[in-house]
Amino acid sequence: MCRCYFISPIRLFDRAELPGRVASLERDVEVERNTEETVRRILADVRRQGLVAVFRYTETFDGVQLDEGTFRLSREVMAEALARLRREQAQLIRDLEGMANGIRRFAAAQRTVLQDVALVLPGGGRAQERWVPLRTAGVYIPGGRAFYPSTLAMTVIPAQVAGVTRIVGVTPPRPEGPDALVLATAALLGLDELYNVGGAQAVAWLAYGEPSVDIVTGPGNRFVAEAKRQLVGRCGIDSVAGPTEVLVIADATANPEWVAEDLLAQAEHDPDAAAVLISEDLEFLECVSRNLVKRLESSPRKAILELSVSRFGRLIQAPKHLAIEFAQTWAPEHLELVVQDPENWLPALTAAGAIFAGSHSAEAFGDYGAGPNHVLPTGRTARYSSPLGVQTYMKRQSILSLEPTLAAELAPQVGRLADAEGLHHHATSARLRGAHQP
Repeated sequence: MCRCYFISPIRLFDRAELPGRVASLERDVEVERNTEETVRRILADVRRQGLVAVFRYTETFDGVQLDEGTFRLSREVMAEALARLRREQAQLIRDLEGMANGIRRFAAAQRTVLQDVALVLPGGGRAQERWVPLRTAGVYIPGGRAFYPSTLAMTVIPAQVAGVTRIVGVTPPRPEGPDALVLATAALLGLDELYNVGGAQAVAWLAYGEPSVDIVTGPGNRFVAEAKRQLVGRCGIDSVAGPTEVLVIADATANPEWVAEDLLAQAEHDPDAAAVLISEDLEFLECVSRNLVKRLESSPRKAILELSVSRFGRLIQAPKHLAIEFAQTWAPEHLELVVQDPENWLPALTAAGAIFAGSHSAEAFGDYGAGPNHVLPTGRTARYSSPLGVQTYMKRQSILSLEPTLAAELAPQVGRLADAEGLHHHATSARLRGAHQP
């Protein structure tokens, strides 16, 4: 077999090996511990010292000196970037507009299914539940190894459709200045607040600083993901969206060149990215392996790819039932089904963050507005977390309205139940309503 950065040799694995295969994709425990401690210190410092700590950590980690004059990116700067790109790269701006329209179309469809509940109670009264938007949202736009205007659109547009009053964006600074495409996208979307700061310190400022947001959304590196995790309770989060992951399940009908490119497309994001292929067909796996080596050697992102595929790249031979069990156990962020009849597989695959069904449904299309949101849970949290969407920026609120006659009817029952729980004043509160009818 040819030289390959992926685990070799490719061989069939049985069910007994499943836990080990999944565990091998988990992050190093010592790295996680160090990340947790670092983030805890950053959050505490920002909480105590505010922008002083934010600026200090920005200089330490990003090599950029900020002050209150350079911290916020003005609407004028964003508008200038958009105007310049309209002149110089008109097609790119039209592409951004097309992407934004696709994201907005899907978000609008999501909003229509969020139905309020109104139940008329026998005896007089109503029990209701309504969807209401959050007041403030902080959106994180990654920018370590690349800048992502697509993520800006994916996080801001659903918040706008939900009706969030104040949306605050943050994106990592660069010594050479803000990324023009991110600035232009912000202007295109009508985002009024964008700040030149990234990392855990940016997430801390969103929660503890003047915005004091209700929720922080958006993907980032492990420090950003950990900061969001530690802030649960102080504010909401969409999910723990750390280093990206893809699992491709393919059969002999798949195009090995396409599959190889799909694996590299996720691996190129980050040295911590994970790209895994499972197929029952050994000849197909070997063909993909050869394609991977050839494409990696000529890639402009070779340095990142060599790290990610050597650490978290896998080519696995396994039958269908084990491929499904692996997917359900790992719960990958992205799952591509490059098989002859993907619809047949869907009922059994409930744990992944997003599924791309069919050979033409490359994950890359999902990244750029063809359908659902690309901000997805990672690190096995897709077992219980959902993609970012309009629902992320809304909450359910209940309303109870009782007529006097129904209150009187329920009062004895509520009183007895409260007495049984030893809650004297609950019981008295209910009985007073029963004793004083108009």
